[in-house]
Amino acid sequence: MKTQIIQLEAHDDHISIRDKMNWSKTPRILLVLPRKGKFDLNALDLKLLQRHAIELGAELGLITRSSKIIRAADELGIPVFPTNLSAQREVWDPQKRKRFRKSKHKNLRKRGEEFHLSEKEWRTHPTTRLFFFSLATLALFAILFSFIPQAQIVIEPKRRVQSLTIPVRANTDIEDVFVSGSIPAYELRADLTHQRSLATSGRVQVPAEVARGAVIFRNLTDLPTKIPAGTIVRSIADEEIRFETLEDAEIEGVVNATAEVPVKSLVFGKRGNLEENMLQAIEGELNLWLAVTNPAPTSGGGDEFVNAPSERDRDELYELTMSYFSKESKDEIIKELAEGDLIFPDSISEIEVLDAVYAPPEGETGDRLMLTIHALFQLLYAKEVDLAKLAQLALSASMPPEFTAVPETLAFSPTSDFESNQAGVTSWQMYVEQELHPNISSEEVSQLVQGRSPDNAIQNLQENFDLVSEPKITLTPTWWKWLPLAPFKIEVFVK
Repeated sequence: MKTQIIQLEAHDDHISIRDKMNWSKTPRILLVLPRKGKFDLNALDLKLLQRHAIELGAELGLITRSSKIIRAADELGIPVFPTNLSAQREVWDPQKRKRFRKSKHKNLRKRGEEFHLSEKEWRTHPTTRLFFFSLATLALFAILFSFIPQAQIVIEPKRRVQSLTIPVRANTDIEDVFVSGSIPAYELRADLTHQRSLATSGRVQVPAEVARGAVIFRNLTDLPTKIPAGTIVRSIADEEIRFETLEDAEIEGVVNATAEVPVKSLVFGKRGNLEENMLQAIEGELNLWLAVTNPAPTSGGGDEFVNAPSERDRDELYELTMSYFSKESKDEIIKELAEGDLIFPDSISEIEVLDAVYAPPEGETGDRLMLTIHALFQLLYAKEVDLAKLAQLALSASMPPEFTAVPETLAFSPTSDFESNQAGVTSWQMYVEQELHPNISSEEVSQLVQGRSPDNAIQNLQENFDLVSEPKITLTPTWWKWLPLAPFKIEVFVK
């Protein structure tokens, strides 16, 4: 069976021996104690080492000539050998080894009774007993005082910066982050509406007053004919210019009999001011029996100028509204993204106008022109969580084993232009970095400060670690002058 042989030095104690045992991967651990020099290893130390060997899944054996250690080992069932060779050949189980020992005396109980010696008188003396009782009491108090104090240690080791420049490829067809640099790309579509207005600069002429005049109806038959008010007569040059009679009239039943009737224009403005003989058509059945004309010009029709949108106003307002989409729409879309999300500039689409409505509409007047545009805008972007995951994967792959990343120090930013070589795929270079601090375990710190004064402990920590500032040690109770001996009473915080 494989055996790990550990050669001990005179300065080793049970703590350093435990550390050496941790490296063992064999089912048996053989401790070779030094032959020269004083080597102190009591029963408690052996018991702790035996338990540690059991935790490691191994048997513990000793090579020593110290009778004190041999007696303690026998009580604990730890096999002791004189040489390495005997340890390799002999049985380690204490129960089995007893079978191989040759008993010189067949009746050991009887032999013990014969050999029994009476206890010496000084051992039973009251003074001796009081002395040892007091000594035991002091030892008990010493043990209690070893576990009462508590210590809190805060150290801040020097940090180093780990940085990389990595290629990134965002693709709309993938759904996970890969250490090779591929991450998902997301599409954002936004329907945006913006309304803007401006004062109109155009002036248009609009009808304000109607023209009035008189017409003469002439009978074409020998029958009397009634002409009701509201009869429509119109211009033969412009069919849109129409007049209506204002009074009822009746014409005699004689050919060429006439009747004069007042009329007014149904069209506002100067268009109703006609020259004589321009009204010569009658609407309706009266056109079969009567003829009409205006012997004198009609007058009174007038126009006025009012504000109205011009074509230039419409063009200018359209350009202003579209400039808003070009400058501000990106900011509007960013509001829909999480903080840290990265927009790909090459992926921003042209603004597609879905609808544009002017008010007032074309042909109408007004002091202000308003335009409402509904547009479609879309782009590609990468999520901040995916970029952070990629950066962490890349840095972790190249992190030195003796260091650990400092939380919340991860940073990343693009260092090159964005390239879109194919639809839905964007590539660029990204710089990533984070701070690292050396791995310092609580056990390692505790071993350096156990039982020391605060000043001595601080000096020892500064000699063994590269620190930014002096370690801070807080003792409880505050009047206690030494750090605890028990490691579990020492609490270590690494910034």
